[in-house]
Amino acid sequence: MASSDPSRPATGYPFVPNGIHHPPPPAGSAYPYQAPPPHQPTYPYTYNNNQTYPNQRAIFLRRLIIALIIFTGIFFTILFICWLVIRPHFPEFRVTSLSISNFNVSSSSSTVTGTWNARFQVSNPNKKMKISYNEIQTSIFYKSEFLSRTRIPPFRQGKRNVTDIDVEYGATSSYIGERTVSQINSDEGRGLVSFNLRIVADAGFKAEGFWARRRLLRVYCNDVAVGISGNGRSGNLTGGAVRCNVYA
Repeated sequence: MASSDPSRPATGYPFVPNGIHHPPPPAGSAYPYQAPPPHQPTYPYTYNNNQTYPNQRAIFLRRLIIALIIFTGIFFTILFICWLVIRPHFPEFRVTSLSISNFNVSSSSSTVTGTWNARFQVSNPNKKMKISYNEIQTSIFYKSEFLSRTRIPPFRQGKRNVTDIDVEYGATSSYIGERTVSQINSDEGRGLVSFNLRIVADAGFKAEGFWARRRLLRVYCNDVAVGISGNGRSGNLTGGAVRCNVYA
């Protein structure tokens, strides 16, 4: 029997100390330990099929509305600044003269006849605006009873301008009713009859090359007193000029 050489490398199964032997792995097993699960690749970014995109039409409409709001705000701001700079004021009206002639009130027919001559002083107080007047109508009343109406030719006023307008009213046997006749006769007895004058005019204001909005002016000149002569057929304004109220 050949003796073993310690310096010779061992072949076969590994050396087992102390004579302890482990059974060989079962048939069909390549490795005694459980194999790790297969590697699953991971992706840092995933694609979401449910991702929603903004509606381009809605974005356009939203931006358009915002632009319109901004534009409107700027426009009205400019108008307000112009208003502050220009400071438009209504013209001022005064009755500086009113005379009556051929005045006659008939108690039997409840009519009135007469000629009234009035002078209006129109003042433009604006320093930066011109005023033009068109379609001007004026009327004369006794209290609320209509007596006569006429028209005034169109005219223009420059800045800080004062213009005198002469107007003539006429009535020939105009019916006014018994009550009005009685009231006029009572006033004549005291030597003073008051009349109310009205003016309606389409006025345009012009400043620095552009037109502002046109306005329909309504002018009320109330209680314009006329002193009646002894024969009751004529009379003139008493008490000085009467300032009128202007509305638009």
